[in-house]
Amino acid sequence: MLNTRTPRLAIIADARPGKVLLANSISAKSSKWYPLRDIFLISSSKEYSSDLLSDALSAIPLVASIFSIAWIESQRLIDRNLLDGGIDLLAFAKLIFAKPTPTDLAACWLSLANKQDLFRIRQNKIFVRSQPELQQLRQARRRQQLAIHIKSESEVFEAEQFPAECLAEADRLVLSASESQPGDSARIDLSHLRSFSIDDPCTVEIDDAISIEHSADGIHKIWIHVADPHRLIQPGGCLDLEAQRRASSIYLSHRLVPMFPIGLGSGPLSLSPGSKKAAISVAICLDQNSCIVGIDIVRSWVQITYALSYSDADELIELAPPQDADLAEINALLLNRRLWRQAQGALLMDQPEGRFIRMDGRPQLEITEPGCSRAMVAEAMLLAGAAVANWAKEHQLAMPFRCQAGNQSLAPDQLIELPAGAVRWAHQRLGLGRSRLQSEAAAHQALGLSAYLQWTSPIRRYNDLLAHRQWLTHQNLIEAEPLAKELINPLLDKLEQQSREVGQISKEDQRCCLLEWLVSLKPKLIAQDGVMLRWLREDQNLALVRIEPWALELPARLRDPAGPGDLLKINVQEVDPSRDLLHLKATIG
Repeated sequence: MLNTRTPRLAIIADARPGKVLLANSISAKSSKWYPLRDIFLISSSKEYSSDLLSDALSAIPLVASIFSIAWIESQRLIDRNLLDGGIDLLAFAKLIFAKPTPTDLAACWLSLANKQDLFRIRQNKIFVRSQPELQQLRQARRRQQLAIHIKSESEVFEAEQFPAECLAEADRLVLSASESQPGDSARIDLSHLRSFSIDDPCTVEIDDAISIEHSADGIHKIWIHVADPHRLIQPGGCLDLEAQRRASSIYLSHRLVPMFPIGLGSGPLSLSPGSKKAAISVAICLDQNSCIVGIDIVRSWVQITYALSYSDADELIELAPPQDADLAEINALLLNRRLWRQAQGALLMDQPEGRFIRMDGRPQLEITEPGCSRAMVAEAMLLAGAAVANWAKEHQLAMPFRCQAGNQSLAPDQLIELPAGAVRWAHQRLGLGRSRLQSEAAAHQALGLSAYLQWTSPIRRYNDLLAHRQWLTHQNLIEAEPLAKELINPLLDKLEQQSREVGQISKEDQRCCLLEWLVSLKPKLIAQDGVMLRWLREDQNLALVRIEPWALELPARLRDPAGPGDLLKINVQEVDPSRDLLHLKATIG
């Protein structure tokens, strides 16, 4: 077994002091000598037959979900004081397999030797990493991968530049975007529809827009138009591979780290107003119960009629002028759809949310209030994802489906006793499994959908771009074959890990801003109103609380006996950005 940068399986054909001769099969007559220190012995011919050892040479690493079972089981043994220190490979394999074969042992070793965080190998022993070790390791790697540097007492994020090849290709595509591209002549012209793009004022990558089409029979079609990057981006090209590596755009407190070069993402790829833009448009018909009864997906040309902010859209929905009532009609249809999802068990959380941005280098807290246009846009995007997921399921097309299992943390009669709103939502979230990407459709519990995939942000999220590519190849609209399940699954595992890392980077950025902001306010800080949501560690009086004036949920230590829903006064006891330290104390108030 050769332990190099690219681990591989081999047979020891001969041995001398300090080195061994390795062969790639039982019958090989010649090979190469390697230092003994680079070898990890998996099994020997004294324990297993040569046929079994030969079969083991074709082993492949375990899939991530199975490999994680060993870590979970080892944590259970540690908690019961049944595991202390390192274990050998056979004992490790028994965490997963009842009777490990040489192939099982080899698969375990390959999983350990390849890039992974859960275990480390030292002197032929396997040690499990603790949760704090994993957190520190992954934070350090995330900072290294995205060139994040810590400066002074706060973290300043400096995203690595795009490779020169990508920038040159992006410049070329920007210049050629106005020229005719393959497939342009076959696009359906939908520029006659009144189309609305609705985003925050600072948004530069405009992925989506919505329209409504009326018919003589009274059936309305809701159109969701989504940018079509594949008009310019070639699968497997440098821009595609770089986007896959980044996985998504990252929105930090002080800057955007885009998935595509910004001149391309905010330029010809964006559904900006002023001219016809290439899109993939999904037309959806709902019945009187808000169930999807019809779907049509086309490559299209669209022209944005109104580019609105959320406040502009709220006003237009509220006024609903007779000459421009489309947005109000869309809102009414999608509000009914939202109520339908709620009846299917969807978890709807309409509450203010706090987020930090940096202005002139200083963090400022911005609170986003829920509004009808935000709910409408979110519902339209979910509707498109559900409709395309159902279509893909019917056509047996592998897709990056997003799924989420659910198991209530409390019984329904216990949940109903909790105060409605933030307190009840906190307990409902606790009962949800982590959402995941997989190639087969399954329910998404929090959304109340039997099948769902993310479809509407292909400029900003790679799995959306991948979903578009699967549909385009299935329809023979671009020259490639759709990926089969066995080929798409490894890519989905990679994208899942990357998206979690991106999410963690954003959380770290917000955490840094929070601490810095509190330091700047500390001389003037007074006790804040809050509510106890749920226990984190009841034995240590540590609870999750919501601080209403800040619209933030944070851990706090309670001085008084309290329960979910109790009103609190929350004080900042200690804050130190250099040590990532924040202590909050809460009293009944």
